[in-house]
Amino acid sequence: VWAPGSAADERERFPFPVNRIRMRGKQDWLCRLRMAAALKKAFPEGGIAGTVVLTEPGPIRLWMYASLVGLPQAERLVVILHGSEIAALSRNPWRRARLRDLMQRSDCIGCVSRPVRDQVLQLEPGISSRVVMVPGAVRSSWRDKMPVLRENRSPLDVLHVGRIHPRKGQLELVEAVGRLPQALRESVRVRLIGPVGRPRYLARIEERAMALSINLKLEGRVPEAKLQKAYETAALLALPRQPYRNSIEGLGLSLLEAQHFGCPVIGTRLGGIPEAMLEDESGLLVPPQDVDALARGLASLLQD
Repeated sequence: VWAPGSAADERERFPFPVNRIRMRGKQDWLCRLRMAAALKKAFPEGGIAGTVVLTEPGPIRLWMYASLVGLPQAERLVVILHGSEIAALSRNPWRRARLRDLMQRSDCIGCVSRPVRDQVLQLEPGISSRVVMVPGAVRSSWRDKMPVLRENRSPLDVLHVGRIHPRKGQLELVEAVGRLPQALRESVRVRLIGPVGRPRYLARIEERAMALSINLKLEGRVPEAKLQKAYETAALLALPRQPYRNSIEGLGLSLLEAQHFGCPVIGTRLGGIPEAMLEDESGLLVPPQDVDALARGLASLLQD
């Protein structure tokens, strides 16, 4: 695995070697060129024996210009797409052409859900035989963990896992909690776990939570053990994703993780979210941009 970071970065341990590249982990040309330089240094003969799997937008953007930067050539190339990067890379004709060329050169294109597959085939219909479904999964360290029975706790934690961003729907979640009956609202705590993608958006969330007298807890990034505990103790996980420009919610990995620990979930009928739960069995689906429907769904789960 080749990934951003430093050799001293021990925040996570993996059962395979991780080659750290000193870069910010952005998608700009500086980071792409640093990754290209690291790969060319590691494979000076110009070829990579085996399969190269591109799982993130940054490396995908780099491989779109493989010949231009002189990347080592892989025996087999696999691209995994999550949805939003397709829209971002299709905004102008030049990048769209480079993305189509990359998919034509790939031996396999993995899509995390049917809506993502539909995007890919709309962009490049001729590759249908090489498109496969590769939905997400819970991390391997949780594979043998068992579901946890919910307990009557105070407060009732409504959990949201994901970066703070308008597409993620944290503001709609706060508004929906504000429309719960007063006694129920006062028993709820909203926990937001994830990095801050948009500081101004976070300020709006905090402002609305204060105006609605909502118990809001911002936790940022958390270690794996703390995230597991959050899934085990939360009353429910809410994933009220919203339409945002050309972005798409490819699947919703936190839905899978929450259900793995027996935590009920509620999400919006958007992108691949309906494929990440068993509707009316392990979770509820509500229309996007319908705060009243979200509030009714929250109340239904919190009171049962």
